[in-house]
Amino acid sequence: MKLLTAFLISMLLDATAFSADLTILPSLTIEQANELAARKGLLDLKNLKTLPDEIAAVFAKHEGVLRLNAVVELSPAGAIELAKHKAVPGFGVPDLSLNGITTLSQSAADALARHSGTLHLHGLQHLDSLPLARKLAAQSGELRLSLTELTPEIAAELAKNEGVFADRSRPGVVEYRGDFAPSILRLDRLTTLSPEAAAALSPHQGILVLNDFTTLEPATARELAKRKGGRANPTRLGTTLVLNGLTSLSPEAATALAEFPGELVLNALTEIPIPAASALAKHTGRLYLTGLTNVSGETRAILERHPNVRLPRPVVNP
Repeated sequence: MKLLTAFLISMLLDATAFSADLTILPSLTIEQANELAARKGLLDLKNLKTLPDEIAAVFAKHEGVLRLNAVVELSPAGAIELAKHKAVPGFGVPDLSLNGITTLSQSAADALARHSGTLHLHGLQHLDSLPLARKLAAQSGELRLSLTELTPEIAAELAKNEGVFADRSRPGVVEYRGDFAPSILRLDRLTTLSPEAAAALSPHQGILVLNDFTTLEPATARELAKRKGGRANPTRLGTTLVLNGLTSLSPEAATALAEFPGELVLNALTEIPIPAASALAKHTGRLYLTGLTNVSGETRAILERHPNVRLPRPVVNP
């Protein structure tokens, strides 16, 4: 009986503690928001799905990293309030995370562009705000978005990203990393890219990840291959193009990509026609084709002419 009583008391205490944990609630009252905002340091509200303007105004006063990754909608007024959230001292710290947001109105996006710290919008699928594009490009750390389309104007702004090399997110302050790590521009849901937008990306220096492409038009490939990139500092990595969604590659697109001077990653290709292999063999940078599973001896011999190719190990039959 005593054991049962102790168990019930323990369960009651656990339930009380659970109900008192405001960070797990899907919505908050003003009083609850004020209590949370008064806490210093990291505030991670993983389940908060709704963010009324008055709640956004409360959280703008929070001193520390603010993660609101379950929020899916943000009004212009709410964006104006959140933009007042103070930056957190420290290189590359994501002061404000809104990774559940997929769409923003023009006015809400322009308002967020005025945020003084580092802003994460990994889930954003549509971006037509030049001020917000400029802000994101000026930040340190990996620039990751889920854009489903990319205009040349927005591409030109994102191409200016210097990644973790330089942090210009705080007005009047520029911080540099000593290891000269490159920019990583990752566009997760982009399935097509116009030649014009690809041309606008050509000044980007660092790693460009476009893993949702399953096919690649030759005209777009030609523009992507113009990404010369790389800085003079010998410790800095060169330019990389990651196309790990490509499941087919035409000889024309392969010929265009072969002109790319940097590292080329095509690990989703399981097979490659001989004309495309012959074209890629002329590429001069490092080439990754580790996903090939259906490759003839002739094709492998052609690819092995490449000076720095990474192929899967051949299967040795016992």
